[in-house]
Amino acid sequence: MLKYITEQRKLISDYLESRRDECVTAQEIAAALSMTVSKSAVYRNLAALEQEGKVIRVPLAGDRAFGYRYAGSHTCAGKIHISCVRCGKTEHVSSEVAAHLERALAAEDGFSLNKSECMLYGVCKTCRGGASK
Repeated sequence: MLKYITEQRKLISDYLESRRDECVTAQEIAAALSMTVSKSAVYRNLAALEQEGKVIRVPLAGDRAFGYRYAGSHTCAGKIHISCVRCGKTEHVSSEVAAHLERALAAEDGFSLNKSECMLYGVCKTCRGGASK
């Protein structure tokens, strides 16, 4: 069945794609697109995009809100993400560290990691004042 893509959905998708390695809230999207997309349309379209698998809804640490991350990015595919609970910056875990974590989880706990939905929370180097790990 052919789905009609509204202009609002296209604007929201384009906004998320332009921030493909970030987690953004519905409020941030609504504020950025306030001249063309209503807040209710943002929520409605995010729910539809999540259902279609085009965005991933991520609980934000220390908050009851959710962030949304574009799922169609080739740079994000199969990556573990880390997110700073202070500034909200989201990055990829290096491939080497991710592979080590996957091997350790499999060997020690018999656990297979779903990287497409994996988000780890902590405090980034910048927010720690540049201190080392």
